[in-house]
Amino acid sequence: MPMRDPAHTVFGLGYVPWVSMFRGRVPYTLHAALELVTASALIGVPFAIGLSLDATVTAVVVGTLLFGLAVSATDAEGRGTLPVSAHASYDAAVALVLVGAAIVFGIAGDVPALVFLLAAGIAQLTLNGFTRYSPTRV
Repeated sequence: MPMRDPAHTVFGLGYVPWVSMFRGRVPYTLHAALELVTASALIGVPFAIGLSLDATVTAVVVGTLLFGLAVSATDAEGRGTLPVSAHASYDAAVALVLVGAAIVFGIAGDVPALVFLLAAGIAQLTLNGFTRYSPTRV
């Protein structure tokens, strides 16, 4: 069994070859920056594309939570930060909430909300799969 850094957390629900091939390519700090971009898009884009009120509120609430999560990842330790393993868990929860909300809006017949929230959820899942969830060593 290969030895791993104890700070490194393997996170996933199973073996997905394309994700496993790229796992750990995105450093934690870049992950935080990309999450800020995703959060900003979730907050602003629904107004620009004219989503329904329910979809806009859902996207803004999830975007605000994701923004706070991304800010907490800007430093590996210190006040206002989360443990890396907790951040990985919250990332998965945000992605699943986005995909679940997209499905609910799709069932309700709101196709633009389905497309937008599903794209955001897939983007977050992809980012999660490529991220090296370990603090940067100095």
